[in-house]
Amino acid sequence: MYLDNRTFITREEAINKLIQLWKPQSKTESVPLREALNRVCAADMHSKNTLPVCRSSKLDGIAVRFSDFENGMPDTSGWEKGTDYVTADTGDDFDDNFDTVIAVESVRFDEDGGVTLKPGKPVTKGQNIKGCGENIREGELIVKSGTRLNPIHLCLMATGGIDEVEVEKRPIAAYIPTGDELIQLGEKPLRGQNIESNSLMIEGLLKEWGGKYISYPIIKDNKNDIEGTLVDALNKADIVLINGGSSKGSEDYVSKLLQKKASFLQHGIRAIPGIPVSVSIVEGKPVINLPGPSLAAFYAMDWCVQALVYHQLRLKMPVRQSVKAVLQADINKPVQHDFYVRLKLVKAGEKYEANVLKFGDRFAELISDCNAIMVVPIGITGYKKGQVVEAQLLYGESVIPVKDDKDDKEVNRLKRNKIKVVRGRIKTK
Repeated sequence: MYLDNRTFITREEAINKLIQLWKPQSKTESVPLREALNRVCAADMHSKNTLPVCRSSKLDGIAVRFSDFENGMPDTSGWEKGTDYVTADTGDDFDDNFDTVIAVESVRFDEDGGVTLKPGKPVTKGQNIKGCGENIREGELIVKSGTRLNPIHLCLMATGGIDEVEVEKRPIAAYIPTGDELIQLGEKPLRGQNIESNSLMIEGLLKEWGGKYISYPIIKDNKNDIEGTLVDALNKADIVLINGGSSKGSEDYVSKLLQKKASFLQHGIRAIPGIPVSVSIVEGKPVINLPGPSLAAFYAMDWCVQALVYHQLRLKMPVRQSVKAVLQADINKPVQHDFYVRLKLVKAGEKYEANVLKFGDRFAELISDCNAIMVVPIGITGYKKGQVVEAQLLYGESVIPVKDDKDDKEVNRLKRNKIKVVRGRIKTK
């Protein structure tokens, strides 16, 4: 039995359908401020404090009476600390008898306690003084609901006297790895076996997006065990991810199980790699059947699961930084599919060059050399070498290497090949 590509839908259609059918209830919790980093604020936060409580110094210096300066620079040789001036450090309150602050850089302290003021611009009344409430006022809105909290937000709320904050609960995603061929990390693979490594990637992505991860041990290809684990996961999680068994093979029990249990099921997405992804709603919750191959699983996480996590957190999906880059090889693909292309960007002068990584390359190279991706959309058959394309950066611009002789060898290799997709795989000719 084969997947029928006439029933496939686009990534956008799949996400829209899931969000239309899935109605996650907003759940919040109160957490200590020190544990609120990267959490999503669930309510508007208002300051409990007014700061400064009274006026304070804006900088390190001495506080003086402006009346002593009304007729010009006074003779300060006989001044005494505490009587004619006081120390005023940044943020400090000081005696109400003084109303003006002179920066410490303009003051020389004499051995006998007197001060000498450096000539400079005239002293003005109230200079270098911060008024009451100039930093923050009681009742002032300081963080809006729906804000993902960064270190500066935490600092601001602490200043406002907030020590606990109401945040959105993290969406819980349960991960179920399936397959007779899988073994745990740390075991030595034998013939026909493979390390269950996707869980590390999936856990990291979920935590990065703000989700909470729970994992099940490897479930062998036994339909009763898979069904029992799914039932348990639906009781514990908001989103269930099943890895493997997404195709139509004789032991692809997951597809058959979802056909039986889902109120909505879409098997097959118009995107390469990852065509056999299935998205479904089971007992009112999204259940996503991820393909086993790591790259296909990554892309399904990227366009589908990430959108679900952000939807439950009531956040907009982030947009990756992108740069213009010159393709170093042709790309051809089926017109009816999106095509995720892995790129190795190098900086050549003021431009970026995009070397296309193909499925025929070693897995280690596909992972370690890739620093950007691009999506060739439905309706386009590809791009030609030399075209300028939009490359989405995976790790930021600062880590893109500068082109050197080794890169020239890679470019020459790619120039001799044309990259083409045949039955979901990149081929060279």
